[in-house]
Amino acid sequence: MLQKTIKLARFIFCFLFLQTFGFSDSQSEIEPWISTNDLYEIRVEMTTNDVINKLGDPLFIETILDDDEIITNFVYSFRTKVYDKDLLEENGTNISELPQKWGQTTNIQFVFTDDKLTSWEEDKLTLSMAEKESSSNGSSFQIFNFLLNIIVITLNAAVLMSL
Repeated sequence: MLQKTIKLARFIFCFLFLQTFGFSDSQSEIEPWISTNDLYEIRVEMTTNDVINKLGDPLFIETILDDDEIITNFVYSFRTKVYDKDLLEENGTNISELPQKWGQTTNIQFVFTDDKLTSWEEDKLTLSMAEKESSSNGSSFQIFNFLLNIIVITLNAAVLMSL
């Protein structure tokens, strides 16, 4: 009986180990990203197929019928690259080999009218959510709100328990 338990524990350990490390691919990205260089290849009047061929499948597609016009929105995830200023000055224009960090991340929305690209823009909702809030150490209003929530939850529990 003890040997069966040990074999089962070994099997579970091996299974979890392989599931966690063996089948993971750290090089593949879950979500496709486009960069600034990709945007240089996009032109107004391109078709939806042309854009998909250049940028790949969009993250989100929305189609709207508006007064005999078909409006299609493609949403792509976008991020910029940030390079070290000193390294940029040393290497000049050859930045392909330089180490980089990821900068701004947002969504880019491409708008097609009757299968022709009419415009693209940064997703304003995502951009506004990406703004950093000023850090605060806690105000008296936040503390008061927290205490009030605890009192309300305690009263609700007391009422429910009395029923």
